[in-house]
Amino acid sequence: MARQNDQRFMKRKNAWKVIRTTLQVAVILLILFHVVKLLFFSKHYTPVDPSTYANSASMALSHSPQGGSAPEDNGFICISYNGVVSTNSLDSRVVSQRSFREQMDALHASGYVTITQQDVLDYYRNGKQLPEKAMLLIFEDGIYNTTALVQPSLEKYNYKATALTYAEELGNIHSQYITTANMKSLLENSYWELGSNGYRLAYINVYDLYNNYYGHLNTNEYVNIYRYLKRDYNHYLMDFLRDEDRLRQESEEAMRERIEWDYQQMDHIYSSELGYTPELYVLMHSNTGAFGYDPLSSAINQEMITQTFGMNFNRQGSCYNNLQASIYDLTRLQSRNYFSTNHLLMRIWDDTGHDVAFAVGDTEEAAKWFVDEGVAEYKGNKIILTTQPYARGAMTMKNLLLSDLDMTVTLQGNPVGIQSIYLRTDRKLQSGIQVSLENNQLVVREGENELFRQDLYTFDGGPFMSEEEHELEGLITLQQAIIDWDEDQQRVEEAKVELAKLKQLKVPTLEEGGKPFYPLLDLSDRDERQLRIQLVGSRLSLWLDGVQLCDRMKVSTTGRGNIAFGAEVWKESERFSQTNLYDDVYDAVFIDPVITDPQSSHSIYYQYRFTGLEALSNTLTSFMEDVVNFFATHF
Repeated sequence: MARQNDQRFMKRKNAWKVIRTTLQVAVILLILFHVVKLLFFSKHYTPVDPSTYANSASMALSHSPQGGSAPEDNGFICISYNGVVSTNSLDSRVVSQRSFREQMDALHASGYVTITQQDVLDYYRNGKQLPEKAMLLIFEDGIYNTTALVQPSLEKYNYKATALTYAEELGNIHSQYITTANMKSLLENSYWELGSNGYRLAYINVYDLYNNYYGHLNTNEYVNIYRYLKRDYNHYLMDFLRDEDRLRQESEEAMRERIEWDYQQMDHIYSSELGYTPELYVLMHSNTGAFGYDPLSSAINQEMITQTFGMNFNRQGSCYNNLQASIYDLTRLQSRNYFSTNHLLMRIWDDTGHDVAFAVGDTEEAAKWFVDEGVAEYKGNKIILTTQPYARGAMTMKNLLLSDLDMTVTLQGNPVGIQSIYLRTDRKLQSGIQVSLENNQLVVREGENELFRQDLYTFDGGPFMSEEEHELEGLITLQQAIIDWDEDQQRVEEAKVELAKLKQLKVPTLEEGGKPFYPLLDLSDRDERQLRIQLVGSRLSLWLDGVQLCDRMKVSTTGRGNIAFGAEVWKESERFSQTNLYDDVYDAVFIDPVITDPQSSHSIYYQYRFTGLEALSNTLTSFMEDVVNFFATHF
């Protein structure tokens, strides 16, 4: 018996050795692949062929009587990213590499070609014509790992991009931001050129949700207390320094010296480290119609920007620029973490009127649906329905009319918006039963009649604390952030004293009569909800995340009808944006929809999900992508 146990032990040990060796070999081969690719198969950016330009003559000359008919002013779009990360997490605040890759695929399929900063300068200064679908691609916030993650797509489509930097971070070798060494390495890579986000990322005149004065914060302090704020803060260059009563803390002369000092430091560092100051600048965060929130600070910014840079992106939210705009008042569209590919394309289409190649994906699945409003993309087990601006999306299943059913689906759209399932309906969605997630509420309707409503924050167990507790938590977090991250030792010591006082405070809890705290929703929030709907005769049962909410609720709609999905922009979405950006397009996301006979789960009417080998293949593909991303960003 002992001998048999030893033999079994040796077999398991040998099997593990084989597996371990195989994995080690695979990792080594993967590393070698990237090294060989880097050393022997490096690609180089090729500028756009001038023959693709409609006319290279001067715009000014072409408008003269002798110049004949003027060439069309194509203008250009500017698409920017705050960063790119390797994993597609719902918690991520920036775009995943997979989403970025899909967006670049679609932009290329739509005919967009990248232009350089020099092309933009020549366009505004000399009237040089641009390609019909010219695009300037920008990566903001200076995160170095982003450059490695986007490089494959730049090479694939011969796209050139601008990486923005913070001058203050260039000498910080321990930071996540682009350093001097990184910057010089990027300049040796033909797919990159450089721009500036300014000297530093800092915030002034910060007030929390309860109008408490948080003062002036550096980047790390701001990141730690962000969740306790609304829109009530400024970037460092946008205004006078103000006190808790919003009164000026400095004179006009002091404000001018402070703002000028930032630009002078920036210019000095770039000149010392790079030999010149980049031409492209993005003013953080203007979007005010000027160059600051206060007219006096705006005037100083304008003066310093025009002295220091060749161009400035002063606004965000729209992508299109033409000769009617100033080269110092350009606009860009930031692709956000919740944008589907078609979301980005829809925004571009709305700004420009260009024909774009909306993503369809699985054409076999697409043939099963009527899409009457908006556009839909089918991705293996996921259907993304994207609205037109300030409109709705509507898609109806072909060749399937049902009365009774049992349906499961996961909804992954942004809480700020409406994603709906229609049962026993018609193709115009004017009849039947509507089950919706809208603005973080679960709602059931029949026509104009509301049958059921459940607040999802309450469903999750909230409210979890009182407003008084939340306010105190924010103040404590602020003092701790100052202690951890501030460079002003006097401010740190003051924060220690204040923190000790705050920890002694007692505020009313929910149980003690405190006012319930409800968090503000934001357009960048992402959520995932599992929904099950059972409809039999005149009775509807409903489950959310495995919890039954409705048990045989009576409905009046009877007979067979269509099954449809809907999406709609929340009309008041502007008030949900922490960054003061509107978004008039919405994505409803339906994952793993399955419809069965309520009497027999084995009788499947419809399904769109990975099964068997497909599920295994998808899991392995995701795993390998993560492995490749890891080595791409670490070696």
